[in-house]
Amino acid sequence: MDFSEPAEATQIKKALDEFIEQEVVPLENEHPEFLGEDYERHIVDEDHFQVPEYREVVETIRQKSVEAGFYGMDMPEEVGGGGVDLLTSAIVTEHLANRPPGFHDAIMGGAGGPTAILLACTEEQREEYLDPLMEGEITTCFALTEPDHGSDPQYMDATAEKDGDEWVIDGNKYWITNGPYADFAMVFARTSGEKGEYGGITCFLVDADKEGYSVEHVHRTMGLTPGGQCELRFDGVRVGEDKVLGEVDQGFQTAMNWIGGGRIKIAANAVGTAQHLLDLAVDYARDRETFGKPIGHRQGVSFQLADLATEVEQVRWLYRYAAWKIQNGERARKEESMAKLRGAELANQAADVAMQVYGGAGFMKDQPIERRYRGTRVLRIFEGTDEIQRRTIARELI
Repeated sequence: MDFSEPAEATQIKKALDEFIEQEVVPLENEHPEFLGEDYERHIVDEDHFQVPEYREVVETIRQKSVEAGFYGMDMPEEVGGGGVDLLTSAIVTEHLANRPPGFHDAIMGGAGGPTAILLACTEEQREEYLDPLMEGEITTCFALTEPDHGSDPQYMDATAEKDGDEWVIDGNKYWITNGPYADFAMVFARTSGEKGEYGGITCFLVDADKEGYSVEHVHRTMGLTPGGQCELRFDGVRVGEDKVLGEVDQGFQTAMNWIGGGRIKIAANAVGTAQHLLDLAVDYARDRETFGKPIGHRQGVSFQLADLATEVEQVRWLYRYAAWKIQNGERARKEESMAKLRGAELANQAADVAMQVYGGAGFMKDQPIERRYRGTRVLRIFEGTDEIQRRTIARELI
């Protein structure tokens, strides 16, 4: 067994640090209003859409990232990506998360960028959607979740019925990240079978300017970048057969395969977040004194930090093992769910410990702890809740 970090991951991390210092930090310094204590009210307008000035910064970073070769780096080389494997990509994800909040989230593309599910594109679809997506010219969104169906998307209400040589899509999708700004959506709808069946669901590539496609409501969320999620409505949207991604009735399995890798990335993100919070807490425990001694010398504080450091190391190797199994062609459904479950719990635990170590100071908005505390909570919900991860693990065991 080789526990050393892949050389490529080390090189990319170094290059990313240089890129952030040269390209991202100057933009952060130029726009402190988007990162300060009251950042939320500066980012969105009265309808909760992100303001043009903020969008311009994000798009600038995206273009610079494309030029530097970071954007879509985990996509295959044949489609213009860097061909970086899952383990390396996850390690880089952890590295990026181990930073204060900033614009570096735009470097990799996030939910609006290239995703492996689009490798199912035909040559024509690739030219229309994947190629410009890889170039950072357009963005997308993953429209699977619905108001009444999150953990059970196979029961989705959205339908697509054939009418001549077209498909007619009807339905609502909720909590869609990058939905307000996507140029096209990957929309999942039932095309055959009954609710609850895994077959009979198809993915469609739907342009945002199609008649009947609308952004109904931009959600207000806890901790996430404001204005990033929305409700999408599809009211009799007509698309041709050429907009089917992959095979008709086989979209659900494609989605689940992609989500598996996504769960590992969330675990990696959680580890990076937890490491950042742990480092902040350790530094504060060294400097803050009570009763004539640094609080880090007291067991009530130091033991919390020791336990958290142990948890960080455990989850770090858990997600890396899951990624290693997947890229070696082994089944890792259990391990990826374990990593996502423990990672999400870890990030929340780290935020709680850091706030407790900081005490009253951690509760203030002029410290980074408060924002992280709110932002980590969603990790236990999206890409499969804690309960769904436990359900998956149990099924793999029994």
